[in-house]
Amino acid sequence: MAIVVFKDDNIRVKVPVGMSLRQAAMKTGASIVFGCRVGDCTECASHVSEGMILLSDKTEKELKALEMIESDIADLRLMCQCTVRCEEGEIVISQQF
Repeated sequence: MAIVVFKDDNIRVKVPVGMSLRQAAMKTGASIVFGCRVGDCTECASHVSEGMILLSDKTEKELKALEMIESDIADLRLMCQCTVRCEEGEIVISQQF
């Protein structure tokens, strides 16, 4: 299992491959805000400061949504749209956008 760190909340949790970061945040009580939960509203956009490679690739839908809110989206992800894809490593969510 990968370790997901919600840095602003000082939460560390083991997350299995395939689990979304939305599910991990809700499971632990992390303070990430969710709106639509399907990638349309961008409410859950957050900075991934470490471990981006451990997450699923950005879908076309996620890319379009992120581009609406910021031009530099390299470290941004929608927590409702990305899942853990590697069993080992650490993913650090540094702050909500």
